[in-house]
Amino acid sequence: MGLFNFFRKEKDFPAKPVFVEKRLLPRWKIGAPAKIRWQGSSDYLPCEVRDLNMRGFCLVVTEKITNYNTSAQLYFNEKYFFDIEICVTWHKENDGKQIYGISFLKVRDSDREKMYRMMKENFADCLGKFL
Repeated sequence: MGLFNFFRKEKDFPAKPVFVEKRLLPRWKIGAPAKIRWQGSSDYLPCEVRDLNMRGFCLVVTEKITNYNTSAQLYFNEKYFFDIEICVTWHKENDGKQIYGISFLKVRDSDREKMYRMMKENFADCLGKFL
């Protein structure tokens, strides 16, 4: 340990901050398989909805979305479907999967009620955390 090493400070790297939810309306972490059909397409693509609220959701698909402002039909459990108009707000790729942050541009009141009903029936443990 030389004279110059004596005065050298050890570098302390700051710890990673804990995730803090900044949304006014927090999302329910559901991690549910679903199907989505884009406007003008006849095929449904399998997907995963990682989290959801009345303003948007996180969508995981294998193919890239070409139109960032579009209409779609989202299906859960062959029982619940939603006709939605969406806008992609962010995108990242991880392990060959395309992950998108989706905002609702337009959701009908009847679809909002169906969304609450679906959450109560299938994801009651997630719903209770924020009500």
